[in-house]
Amino acid sequence: MPHLVLEASSNIIETNEKIKTILQECQNLLVGKLPTKLSSCKSRLVLHEIFVLGDNHSENAFVHLSVRVLKGRQASLLSATAVDLKNVLSNGFAKSLGHLKLGISVEITELTDHYASVSAT
Repeated sequence: MPHLVLEASSNIIETNEKIKTILQECQNLLVGKLPTKLSSCKSRLVLHEIFVLGDNHSENAFVHLSVRVLKGRQASLLSATAVDLKNVLSNGFAKSLGHLKLGISVEITELTDHYASVSAT
């Protein structure tokens, strides 16, 4: 059920195929850590064409992963998972880290009781 939304500035260097690989690695990590089912993971990328970071220098860039999960996991597990996901992003976006002033962040939030989903069977 996890929803992974990767937001990034449009000046990142990695290709769409590389980003798909990074998202798959993130999903695989969640399957092992949370646990969850791979078939329930939903990942997507949102590129931001318009963004201002700090002094608005052209080399400033960002990658932010928001992960939404169902309630019920210990805070320590979610914190450790966030660190592991940040490491996946750091490795995956190595080119951008080497050529840009790239900020990487991860946020894991639990969905409220008001979340509803319908899946095709």
